[in-house]
Amino acid sequence: MSRVHLVVLQIILLFPSGVIAGSAPPGGGFSLPIDCVLGTDCWVMNYPDRAPGKGAADFTCGSRSYDGHKGIDFAIRDVRAMRRGVDVLASAEGMVRGVRDEVADRRMRTEADRTVVRGKECGNGVVVDHGGGWETQYCHMQRGSLAVRVGQRVGRRQPLGKVGLSGRTEFPHVHLTVRRDGTVLDPANGQP
Repeated sequence: MSRVHLVVLQIILLFPSGVIAGSAPPGGGFSLPIDCVLGTDCWVMNYPDRAPGKGAADFTCGSRSYDGHKGIDFAIRDVRAMRRGVDVLASAEGMVRGVRDEVADRRMRTEADRTVVRGKECGNGVVVDHGGGWETQYCHMQRGSLAVRVGQRVGRRQPLGKVGLSGRTEFPHVHLTVRRDGTVLDPANGQP
């Protein structure tokens, strides 16, 4: 990840009210959803797909996305780091609205692997309602690691569970999706 992408991402996640039209997210913005140092022990693998129709482009018209991708993927170094444990953190305070914690951690390599997770592509995860129509979803968490339950209040940067390899994925990471009133938003520019 380039230094420019790192700086832009940190500004967007922490201070998005300048980029998102309308009311700002809770607390003025979202924190990183992973306990790491960007560019050192984690990095952004993919941004949301901003290309209309077929093909893919990230918010800079670059190639750090794939067709139909609706969130940001924060990857960690490897499976060894995953086994040591890397916390997935609540990006803002809110109420846990949904959890899933039964999908095995395994790399998707074949169409048969993908069939196993059909309907559970997100893998293990958490959905947090932040109020005012704002919601975040955290995907691909490690099975058995979830530290929260439905109805529980969480604070900003509170551990939700651990980075995993569940669902439709080929590398250990947490996928973050941001929604406003049910519409998926690109955290890079606040656009649907």
